[in-house]
Amino acid sequence: MHTVLWKRLDQEGHDACRFIETDSGWTVEGTAVFDHDGVVANLAYHVTSTREWEGRTAFVSGWIGSNSFHLHIEREGEDTWRVTGCVRENLTGLKDIDLGFTPATNTSAIRRLNLVIGAEGKSEAVWLDTEDWAVKPLAQSYRRIGKAAYDYSSPQHSYRAVLLVDSFDAVTEYPGLWMRMGTGSVGS
Repeated sequence: MHTVLWKRLDQEGHDACRFIETDSGWTVEGTAVFDHDGVVANLAYHVTSTREWEGRTAFVSGWIGSNSFHLHIEREGEDTWRVTGCVRENLTGLKDIDLGFTPATNTSAIRRLNLVIGAEGKSEAVWLDTEDWAVKPLAQSYRRIGKAAYDYSSPQHSYRAVLLVDSFDAVTEYPGLWMRMGTGSVGS
């Protein structure tokens, strides 16, 4: 097990997360508490993936201000995604899940891509966009530029940053957005 506590940098907030290896793959679970456009948000998440870190399910539950929020994303077979029970054709074939309110899901893509230094990998993720809280595809690119550094970009948002990671590939620094607090832990 690997645990991380992040502090949000662009607004008030924290995220406590743990990565658990299971018989069938990986579970990423945590709770993010943060200010979202002037209201408090409290979101618990539970994401599962295969042993190769391909996304399988995501459950998000909590509240944003006075509004309850519940989301269930599930991959059927190799290519079909359901969002709260409805098949979403625009997500067909995607491998990664990216919950936009936490850096935890970047670890899944980084581990799945398994890049050597200098190599680049592309991913299109099933993405929860926190601007409108809708699920949509998100093109992403990761280029490993060092033992613990990735040049990350999201072309549709003209966003680029160098993500720093620990030995587990959990994000330790997401410039302007998140910073790991303390050293994290590995163990049971």
